[in-house]
Amino acid sequence: MKIAPDINVTSLVDVTMVLLIVFIISAPFMRAGVKVDLPKAGARETQPSKAIVIAVDRANQIFINQEKVTMENLVTRVVQLHKSSPSLPILLEGDAAVAYGQIIKIMDAIRRAGIENVGLVLESETAKPSK
Repeated sequence: MKIAPDINVTSLVDVTMVLLIVFIISAPFMRAGVKVDLPKAGARETQPSKAIVIAVDRANQIFINQEKVTMENLVTRVVQLHKSSPSLPILLEGDAAVAYGQIIKIMDAIRRAGIENVGLVLESETAKPSK
């Protein structure tokens, strides 16, 4: 009688399951994208899970869904994305160090293009800053 060789994969499955659980639990806490220190406000609405996100970092660089754009092609790119997904809102994330006038200029340019569903993203005053 010949004994068939086999590999015990029980410990491999255990480690894989533990890693899977760790990633599932930690995934919501990871925030991908451009690092922006959002201004804080006491009351805030819930942010939609899917949106076209325009971020302005400390260096006044503009990003649309993590893709760097210039002020000149901002409106063209936003209109393209809005036409492909008209139900998605447009959220504007401005770093707290960015001049208020820059944020208003971007918001005004988007609204002049005929897009009215534009909102600002704020961080709750009670929330801890994300690293």
